[in-house]
Amino acid sequence: MKINKRAEVCMNFNNIKNNTKIGLIDCDLISKKRYNFPNLALMKLSSFFKNKNCMVSLTNYDSANPYGLFYNEYDYLFAAKVFSNTISPEFIKNTKKIMIGGSGFHYDTNHGLPKEIEHFKPDYNLYSQFKNTEFFTNYSIGFITRGCFRKCMFCINQNYDKVFRHSFVDEFLDIKRPYIMLLDDNISGFSGFYDVFDELDATGKPFIFKQGMDFRILSLKKMQRLWKSNYYSGRKKSKSGRTFFFAFDDIKDYDLIEKKLNIYYSNIPYHHNLIFYIFTGFDREYKYDSDFFERDIRECLQRIELLFNYGAFGYVMLHENYKKSPYANLLNELKNICNAPIHVAGKYLGDALIQKGYTDLYDWLKDNEPHYLKLYQNIKRKKSNE
Repeated sequence: MKINKRAEVCMNFNNIKNNTKIGLIDCDLISKKRYNFPNLALMKLSSFFKNKNCMVSLTNYDSANPYGLFYNEYDYLFAAKVFSNTISPEFIKNTKKIMIGGSGFHYDTNHGLPKEIEHFKPDYNLYSQFKNTEFFTNYSIGFITRGCFRKCMFCINQNYDKVFRHSFVDEFLDIKRPYIMLLDDNISGFSGFYDVFDELDATGKPFIFKQGMDFRILSLKKMQRLWKSNYYSGRKKSKSGRTFFFAFDDIKDYDLIEKKLNIYYSNIPYHHNLIFYIFTGFDREYKYDSDFFERDIRECLQRIELLFNYGAFGYVMLHENYKKSPYANLLNELKNICNAPIHVAGKYLGDALIQKGYTDLYDWLKDNEPHYLKLYQNIKRKKSNE
């Protein structure tokens, strides 16, 4: 009889007895030097097992190595990673007492946690020894909605057809933590959009959506609800210090994004920052030829130009296949200059590149697209009706 992966996972969880010793391995945290975000699934596993009076702690790869000295330190081990480019040793995939999970291992075939564990309140004490960023100490973290209807080829949500309610904020809220971090995939596309913002505002805690919201489907009414909410960028408490994050993944959306930007900036009640994630380096036709790579860098620049003209910022997100591009170094320099808004705010792009020493990109633009050197990030742009 065949047992599907989800049933097998549930069976293994239910077979684990009380009072056993559980080791949790955060592969992203171990393998990425600058990684600074807790693994939500591991925090839920920790709560579940502590509820069974198990001894639970974060551990490392040494505990998972069947040929190592520390292999018998734990009765069961669970390894998780979010990113597919996180390097982890092969033996953790082939050792019986280790269970692996997360999009970094399974991508869009990941079955997630069993329902009874998925809706446990996260154990925020699991990462108590990590205090290097406020993500470990100051934020309640969770999903209110899951899913998306876009079916983008590069996205983990291709198997979904809609945005749906996943939980209520009370499920993951730690009242001792001052802020809330939402990991929702497409809150803009949820039919209960206004209910979610009412629910979040009712907590009295500032909140932020970590993923770029879908700017294309924001009506003026939704924009106005966003502006009046307790949304908080995590940097400044004043409204003028807010930063709203959106996505601009495809040049095909250029006209629609521009239309929405006109509506947005014609109605904003106070100054704040907009940052758009600019997804780059992924060929939707999977050709990765010279035509694509040249088009890719130019389309990235076109999107940044549109945003700069409105006083918004572009945050360049490089797909791992950008490394195949003959323009990889130029894209890296573009990412480095744009992803720190302080480097470009109120400046010409050419001046910003010279100031930071990004001469390769400067020279390429000078020879190929010189008008971009005079591209001005107009952060002080006034509303169009003023």
